[in-house]
Amino acid sequence: MGISKFENLKIRFASMNRIDTYKFVKSIAALLCVAMLFSCNNDMRNLQELNLRHKFPQGEAYNFKLVYTDSSLVVAELTSPLNEDYTNQHMPYSEFPEGLKIDFYDQQRHKNTVEACYGIIYPTMGMVELRDSVRLTTYDGKRLRTEQLYWDQKEDWIFTDKEFDFRDDAKGTVTKGIGMDFDKKFSTVKAHKTTGILAIEDND
Repeated sequence: MGISKFENLKIRFASMNRIDTYKFVKSIAALLCVAMLFSCNNDMRNLQELNLRHKFPQGEAYNFKLVYTDSSLVVAELTSPLNEDYTNQHMPYSEFPEGLKIDFYDQQRHKNTVEACYGIIYPTMGMVELRDSVRLTTYDGKRLRTEQLYWDQKEDWIFTDKEFDFRDDAKGTVTKGIGMDFDKKFSTVKAHKTTGILAIEDND
């Protein structure tokens, strides 16, 4: 007895359903694999970003002191309540989150001092960066106030591109401006842009 056209259509329809179901299951499996791979990649990226955001020091030192010498003579002393050592990073650095103080000495042993609420040293670059309430005072009465200051140890030069307030007691002047660079002794000073020079009145 032959198969009717209707039954033949049912068989073909059922067969098509099985094929479509198989394709659907394969598609779902493929999508799940892609989703899992995407999730793993995302997890790796998130972990990498987490490592970048949350860097941990390889060491901490309290009541930290670092002495710089040249031909056995002390040329600078750095002190800080806390030093965090990040020299395990791709760009090594040391951080001073609780502030620091640096005393500079010239050949006559005159002392100039700079203090800041935050500091960071890049040893491979020979660069010191100071931020937040940076105050520099020289032995002969010069005073500089700014929010950021750099000390290039290789060139032995200090500079800022921020607003500054510079007072010279010997000359009785106050200079305000944006950007300044000078040597440690303040013997060579260059103001990039001055916004005003005032004479300090002597009331004596």
